[in-house]
Amino acid sequence: MRGRGRAWAVALAVAAILSPACRARSGEARIRSLLEEAVERAAKRDEAGLTRLLAPEYEDFEGRDAARTGKLLRGFFDRYRGIVVHLLGVRIGPAAADGRVPVECEVSLSHGAAEVLRKLVRFAGTCYRFRLEVRPEPRAGWRFVSAAWEEVGPAGLFPESLDILKGLFPGV
Repeated sequence: MRGRGRAWAVALAVAAILSPACRARSGEARIRSLLEEAVERAAKRDEAGLTRLLAPEYEDFEGRDAARTGKLLRGFFDRYRGIVVHLLGVRIGPAAADGRVPVECEVSLSHGAAEVLRKLVRFAGTCYRFRLEVRPEPRAGWRFVSAAWEEVGPAGLFPESLDILKGLFPGV
């Protein structure tokens, strides 16, 4: 009986030690899933689905709330066809006391006629770096709280983003 009791105590101690790490990894996986969902919805031109990923207090770097961001997306989708978005490097920071998590990610975006020839001419599209804050909502899952973005040239990309681009577009 002593052996079993000791085994249970060790198992509980290991579980207690690993539990925060597992939760952190689980949170990172969910944040990555949110980013992948946003990329998928953008490629499908799903403005309503994208705006549902925004928290009620969402605001971007130019002061747009969720409704105004929806209008921005609608205008982009009306202008461009054949949108392809590739999620590149993702860096997830530690959660703040209020549950917000800083995220930096890079994406490659191409559309229209450029998209038709992108593989042939090894055109990786235009790359952007997004600086985001996300937080979990009890019933809605992870949501975007804030966003800022800027165009980034190849020299300014994360090394992991360059590796992903090279895999997608050999010779870039």
